[in-house]
Amino acid sequence: MKGRLFGAVFVLVIGLLAVGTANASGFFTDDDNSIHLRAIEAIADEGITKGCNPPANDLYCPTATVTREQMASFLVRALDLPAGTPSFTDTDESIHKTDIAALAAAGVTKGCNPPFNTLFCPTATVTREQMASFLVRALDLPAGTSSFTDLGESVHTADIAALATAGITKGCNPPDNTLFCPTAPVTREQMASFLVRGLGLDSSPRIVVTSDGDLAGVAEGTLEVDAVAELSDLFGAPTLDTPGRCPYFLPEDNMRYVRWGSLIAAIKTVDSGDGQIGLVGWRYKLDAGGNPEPGGPLAGHIEMPFGLELGDPIGDAVDAGGSAIATTPFGWTIVEFVDFIVEADGLSVDAAAPIDGVQQGFGFSCE
Repeated sequence: MKGRLFGAVFVLVIGLLAVGTANASGFFTDDDNSIHLRAIEAIADEGITKGCNPPANDLYCPTATVTREQMASFLVRALDLPAGTPSFTDTDESIHKTDIAALAAAGVTKGCNPPFNTLFCPTATVTREQMASFLVRALDLPAGTSSFTDLGESVHTADIAALATAGITKGCNPPDNTLFCPTAPVTREQMASFLVRGLGLDSSPRIVVTSDGDLAGVAEGTLEVDAVAELSDLFGAPTLDTPGRCPYFLPEDNMRYVRWGSLIAAIKTVDSGDGQIGLVGWRYKLDAGGNPEPGGPLAGHIEMPFGLELGDPIGDAVDAGGSAIATTPFGWTIVEFVDFIVEADGLSVDAAAPIDGVQQGFGFSCE
């Protein structure tokens, strides 16, 4: 089995990797086409959502509506609320009854049948105006103002204004956003974005290695212009763009290296006879102190195989699934995971590219 050099310090056989999750986003298989994808992944990362199809929980059901009992569990997990005593008469059969009790004890819900409020209506759908009141109470938001023109006689007007002032809601009719659509139901994907904004969660893209060999959902082989455009949509403006030069090994006239902080994408601009063109590889390189470079995705958003993390010692990599350790003529050490090979000893021909611990990506040649 023959690998290819990745920069100065990474070797990997492309195309046969069978690790990681099946979807580009990392948690669920049904959210990759959602405009709320990053928010869904962020709340999954925080343990706020577990999925919608237990016990497998590989689905999120992004377009399904949020019920009041689901809202209770979202908020209790998000805020780590303490347990409470059940007080509603209609929640005994709900699998969320413990969270409903905690939400009521925290004063976030009052019930659904005022003025008695003996019921919670666990399976009723949450509307956008009700969502506003849930979040305003849960986050203890201050009063605010809004310019929405469709609030009419809503009893939740004040809470909607507070939510808008806090930047948690933008409206429901972009780009004008003059409407809030108070009685419209809240979908699970929309709820993810509301929670991310309200809690200030990081929703930047995740990078997961899959058998597809993509980079954050951008397919291997995506042509130069499209690859740079798609990756820039995900990560913002590049922090470095070096056509025709490999910053970590040898010059290559047919390559373009585009960098977003620690993330470096290798894009082949001309087919030099090997049939390869477009996005051919990537690397995530920590600095000499083991920290990510500014301007790109966070280290915590690089999902490693076998339960490994960036910077894990080489011995851990072997224990996790490596089948061999070998040295190279360049003084590097590589570990082979059947079809997955990484360099991890910090020795390199280029002093600007030291590495200590496992790194991740799929390989490209700078020869």
